[in-house]
Amino acid sequence: MAQARGQHLRWLVGVLAAALLFGACEGSGSSGDPARPSGQAVGIPAPPKPEPIDLVELPVPPTAPSADEGSCTPAVNPRGTGCIASVSAGNFLDNDTVLATFTYAGAPAAPAPASIYTGSQLAMIKTGGVTFPGGDAWKCITCGIPAENRAGASSQFDWAQPFRNGSRILAGNNIVDCGQHRILDPGCTPEALHVYPVRWGTTADESGGSGMMIGLKLNPDNVHVGWNRVIFPATADDMFGELAYYGTLTFNPNPSTGEPRTPRYDITNITGLYSSDEPFGTFLRVDPANPAQLVRKQAHTLGEFKGWTGDGQSALGIANFQSANLDHVATNLTTGETRRIDGDPGYSDPISSSADGKWSLEMDVRYQDRFYFLTGLPGVPPITDLLPTGAAISAGYNIHDRRLFQPFLIDQYGPRDGYNGQQINTCRTGSCSTLAAGPGSGADDPLWGSRADSAFSPDGTKITYWQAYPSAENCGPAVGDPATCPPSSEPGGRTSRLMLAELTSRTPQKPPAVSPLPDTIPWGTPYQAGDPAPALPHIPAGDYTLKGKASGRAAVKIAENATKTGLASISVTYTDFSDDGVNTVNGTESVQNAGTGGSDITFHANLTLTGQHTGTKRTSEPGGYTVSPRSVITNIYKPTGTMTTVLDGRAYHQPKPY
Repeated sequence: MAQARGQHLRWLVGVLAAALLFGACEGSGSSGDPARPSGQAVGIPAPPKPEPIDLVELPVPPTAPSADEGSCTPAVNPRGTGCIASVSAGNFLDNDTVLATFTYAGAPAAPAPASIYTGSQLAMIKTGGVTFPGGDAWKCITCGIPAENRAGASSQFDWAQPFRNGSRILAGNNIVDCGQHRILDPGCTPEALHVYPVRWGTTADESGGSGMMIGLKLNPDNVHVGWNRVIFPATADDMFGELAYYGTLTFNPNPSTGEPRTPRYDITNITGLYSSDEPFGTFLRVDPANPAQLVRKQAHTLGEFKGWTGDGQSALGIANFQSANLDHVATNLTTGETRRIDGDPGYSDPISSSADGKWSLEMDVRYQDRFYFLTGLPGVPPITDLLPTGAAISAGYNIHDRRLFQPFLIDQYGPRDGYNGQQINTCRTGSCSTLAAGPGSGADDPLWGSRADSAFSPDGTKITYWQAYPSAENCGPAVGDPATCPPSSEPGGRTSRLMLAELTSRTPQKPPAVSPLPDTIPWGTPYQAGDPAPALPHIPAGDYTLKGKASGRAAVKIAENATKTGLASISVTYTDFSDDGVNTVNGTESVQNAGTGGSDITFHANLTLTGQHTGTKRTSEPGGYTVSPRSVITNIYKPTGTMTTVLDGRAYHQPKPY
């Protein structure tokens, strides 16, 4: 693995260094190198050295012996403050308090005082060995709130995000509000708390409940939110997709329409974070001056919404700058300019920004090479990605419900000069405090997969993230993993845990002020309740040419499905194609489905790379490499055929089926 990672870094550094050189010749800003943050054409500092990081597992309630009523006895928890089945992370309430979601189990029946510790609840945990007045390091926030104070609210409190005043928390699709009290104040009792639902109206007459919102995130201005809307296929020809939206939180104390008819937060002034007259999810456009040519426009591209930059001025998402390689991007809400945050061939998904915007936390699989069979050949533009190919990507970051992500810390300038970020959960750069020893327990144990989301403390000196431990059937040679998974060593065999990483060399910083944001996005698409799911534009059928930034060209042939609602196939022939001036691509590749959104996707590739790096990308023929788009949802990967990438003499093969 060390050899693979070293070769991996040489690939990345070589490509980005060449791109920086070529981008400098082209000019600054978005027209230059996409891997460099916007406005950093010159004066990029040397990469940071590895910094010391101390790891500790945060304390949580005892593990419930079972889900049976009353199993959490005084013998298990003498303080009577509940037992849990699982835990997941939220954000920091302040620099020393972490928000979390506890799933309580085994509570006694009412009217026992401990009966309130049941189901999914919002909680907080003190760091540094500090306890709450009752003696526990944790305290449930929402347990025991009177029913009338949480009318209409959801029972889910995941990914809790506090408002700056400390009295409100966005948790799931709810806002937990303690009125005049801060959440940490002694006066913030269950009776003083209210839980208000957040509603997105999606019907023209404002009837019914909220539309489904995925990944609701509070903007740092504490006024606006972003979320994803799932687009379900209306017909067999349509594609499954996600669209990002932006809106204003508006408190409605006495709603006269919609459900629930209880005090709630409505989302108003809604804008879709996409352009209604440009191809969706791609940087490629048809040149209006030459309709037979494709050009690149680094703007208005967000993909799946992931959150916000520290100043709230840009939305975070994922998009393709190179073929099949989804990287994090930031799209400015005012200008629409999109900049690339990272450039690793591994898959990145959840991302969080520090308050000062100088650092990102990314959940990534860059520590191993599962993606190289698909993404490892540098210099191939994202042409075949015009047809959604997410099914192929799903093979690289999970095994059934087991996630393979680990947290990485990367600075605002991205990969360069041998720097590809720093993995947070290793014990090589600091101490590791754990509750047990051996496989299935250590703070840096790779069997523990990290999950969304992670977060910085407001002062930038701490990081929290949570992890899940896989079941035995998701480990071992049968699923292509050399490791087997013994039972978890957590108390009671619990398979989730909450971690804290302390950046011990950092000086606490005061979070910068956040400027108010406008209620509308000039480049976006206004949304009115009742608007149908948009028909997303795509590049129409035809023959096109994409010129390399340095040399050569790609001849592109695009075919639409029968109803012209999407693409059915894309084929590309590369002739001396080079974007960076040092790596040149020749050969052919194609992707196709059977013309419907649920059809299997088949890849054909016969590409050759020469120059600074050498290699090939080839599929087995004549059938090619075929995957099902349902892999993204089912987490079942059973491809037909093979795809193999050879880079600088090393072969990378697809994962084994699971």
